[in-house]
Amino acid sequence: MARITPLTPTIDLTRRRGKLGFRSRLRHAHRHVFTLDLYSHLREKHPETHVGWWRFPLPEGESETTIGIDLTSIGPDSLWKEGPIGRESALDSWSNPEYAFDPIIGIQLVLRSAKGRVVENRFVAGRIADPDVLRSYYHRVHAAHGYTPTEPFLFELHEAMLRRLSGLFSLHIPRGGRVLDAGCGRSLFTEIRPDWPFTIVAADVDYDLLAARKSVFPALRWTVSEASPLPYRDGAFDALFAGELIEHLDDPSAALAEFGRVLKPGGVLILTTPNRLRLANVADRSERPYSPDHLSELSFDETRDLLIREGFEILRATGVYIELLLNWLSALPKLDRLQRRWNKRWAIPLMRLLFSAGALAPRYALDLIFVARRKTGSAPR
Repeated sequence: MARITPLTPTIDLTRRRGKLGFRSRLRHAHRHVFTLDLYSHLREKHPETHVGWWRFPLPEGESETTIGIDLTSIGPDSLWKEGPIGRESALDSWSNPEYAFDPIIGIQLVLRSAKGRVVENRFVAGRIADPDVLRSYYHRVHAAHGYTPTEPFLFELHEAMLRRLSGLFSLHIPRGGRVLDAGCGRSLFTEIRPDWPFTIVAADVDYDLLAARKSVFPALRWTVSEASPLPYRDGAFDALFAGELIEHLDDPSAALAEFGRVLKPGGVLILTTPNRLRLANVADRSERPYSPDHLSELSFDETRDLLIREGFEILRATGVYIELLLNWLSALPKLDRLQRRWNKRWAIPLMRLLFSAGALAPRYALDLIFVARRKTGSAPR
């Protein structure tokens, strides 16, 4: 069977240059067409979010190939094959020199039969850890449609997360304490209930959003600040909530060190984040980020180990949602039907069942929830 296997799941394109390696196994190579197709991840709209495609020949049998990438100027020569005699240009290509960069470029390695049938479609994430690109992305998304879910899955996922967090906030944040909602956005505290028995400092970089939320929820202390580094003194908080935050940051380790610094000894961190090795990615042998702005998704084990390394004791680790209803038998990327073709109201009971199932196998869950305590003897960095 024809096979394409990327050598790395991600490549760094922050400087718009990089190299991508893969192995191929082909019989009758002349009967196949191989292309690299680059889009903004999860925003595949031609031509606006389409970087381009480039077609290359692949050799017969088993082989290892390196593709050079230079997107500082987008055109026919932006991708090339590195051969024994130097660069080999693409046989054919289409490219969009007006492409506006997103934080994640989805690099699709597509192998087709001579009749156009997709035989293999492998994914590599091109990661652009550039603050200007991230800000530009958010500006375009907010100007277009924002993040309001229009299909039931995202709405139900949000509601399931709120139910879990409501109990965790009440259980682990001390009455009369002081909690930081880092990278708060609209602040999930306000979406759960209007009043809490502790003081909430809600921090984000979006001044306009914070001003609008303050007019509705004046009891919270809304402050403009980055998530890392944090502009607070050591040991300033009894608890800290980082909801869907660390995956947006270039250095999650530095962020967790900051969270530990501003927590009192024994203070509690409640953290949620998408799982880099959720079931769909494991089945697909890829590491597709769950959103185009997720620069640093971590797996269950990576999140746990990082927390321990930064001086936290794990109190609870759980998950939300298992992607069981994948297109298991397709040669196309493994995608969850409930998030795509079956993302309809009739499927809501099944969605809710699988949201709960995430707690049974958090290592493969879509989203992770960790509750951790800063160890009493750990000193802030």
